[in-house]
Amino acid sequence: MEQWHPDYQPRDWNVVDYQEFRLPGLDIPLRGPALDPLAVAPGSFFTCIGAAQTYGCLYSRPFPIILSESLGMPALNLAVGGAGPGFYTQYPVLIDAMNRSRFVILQAMSGRSEGNSRFAPEGYVEFVRERSTGARMTSSEAWHRIVTEDLANAEQYVAESRASWVESSHKLIGMLKVPVIFFWFSRRGHDYQVDHPAIREQLRKREAGEITSFFVDGLVGDFPQLIDHGAAQSVAQAAAAYAECISARGMGQPIINRFTGKPCTNDEKDGGPEYKFFDYTKNVYYPSAEMHEDAATVLLPIVLNVLTRCHK
Repeated sequence: MEQWHPDYQPRDWNVVDYQEFRLPGLDIPLRGPALDPLAVAPGSFFTCIGAAQTYGCLYSRPFPIILSESLGMPALNLAVGGAGPGFYTQYPVLIDAMNRSRFVILQAMSGRSEGNSRFAPEGYVEFVRERSTGARMTSSEAWHRIVTEDLANAEQYVAESRASWVESSHKLIGMLKVPVIFFWFSRRGHDYQVDHPAIREQLRKREAGEITSFFVDGLVGDFPQLIDHGAAQSVAQAAAAYAECISARGMGQPIINRFTGKPCTNDEKDGGPEYKFFDYTKNVYYPSAEMHEDAATVLLPIVLNVLTRCHK
């Protein structure tokens, strides 16, 4: 079955031109500026991989672009919204592209689409498949089903998906021949507590027909969902370097229409039912422009240190 991949451009055309492009043999929209890794000298660019945070939803200058300007080196942004580390291990063209770059910045991605004993991964981008029935659904719906139907085992499923995320991350790093910088980019630190009252309150609201968060926030936590200190530390130890940007600077700002200069409304968003929960009046989920600036500031000295070590 053809895998689903988000295309943010239809939804966000009034906000930003993502300059989307595709690599030969891979029909997945990627964030520009376009760069063909086969048309440039190996080692003349760097690669960033991750989810919507690295893609840079809603902003014209995400951290890969800011870092590219500081280094004087082109960036290949291979981020795919909703992706987990297992996504990249499926596509030799992406691994080959990364291995032609100077180094790779690997964002700590979500574990919500990884497998566990109840659900199998379905492309490692947002969808999973129930093992007992074969039913395909979003990871959001899967985790809502878990807390609705099997709350007693919910934390076991979290632990299983988290372990799968670690395995996928190690597999990915093992496929890369260039230095990898593991990058924690989030509003939260590594650890979070499962909030049982919040889970029960969200269940109550859903049963009453109220619209709630897309995620089971009390169970999976803020982005990167499901990932804790032990999981992040395991992956960081396998990388050449580790970088961390914990910031919420600038969050909550209105989303501005670039043509009118006025705040957007929910009537303006387009792109399909997967975005029905997204409030288009203000950004409360994706990293802000200020957070991208913070990310680039954190990354620059670490990248320079990695490049220096590689030349010794």
